[in-house]
Amino acid sequence: MDVSYKIRRHGYHLMSLASLGLTGVAVFGALLTFMPWVPDWDPQWSGWRFGPGLEWKQLVGMHALGKQLLSTSAALWTAAQLIPLLALRQLGKQLYRNEALSRPVADAFRWLAHSLLLYAAFSTAARLLEGMAIMVDQTRGTFSIEFDRAYLFLIACLCLYSVAHLMRLTTDAADDVRAIV
Repeated sequence: MDVSYKIRRHGYHLMSLASLGLTGVAVFGALLTFMPWVPDWDPQWSGWRFGPGLEWKQLVGMHALGKQLLSTSAALWTAAQLIPLLALRQLGKQLYRNEALSRPVADAFRWLAHSLLLYAAFSTAARLLEGMAIMVDQTRGTFSIEFDRAYLFLIACLCLYSVAHLMRLTTDAADDVRAIV
């Protein structure tokens, strides 16, 4: 099997899986966004809790401002999850349509690295809004921000930026060689 065919096939599979993930996250995010406003919906399992550890009875009893903050938080969480999936889909699209060592693929890797930083920003904003909702409504809930995975996240971002930079340099070198020959 030809290597370029394998790369194109990998790009197609990446696009397909990212599209599936986008659909699932969008549906789940919409459910979370509108969940504070649906008073009669009670899930059948008892372990279901909304973001900051609120149970259903607490969520339904919140004031309008607290519900708005939680809905905005859920929308930000959804956006944070969707942005890297969109970047992965774009990477798959570029791998499917272009050569593996090309500027569009390098740009797609760089966009993937940018999307991880956007994910971190949106996720942090969502957690802060959850905390504000708890404080505004004076509801008992748990609020925590974890920094224990920040080191691995930083390594992943730096690796993606390095791959994008090396791919860009490689494509420039290949263009120089083609110009000489």
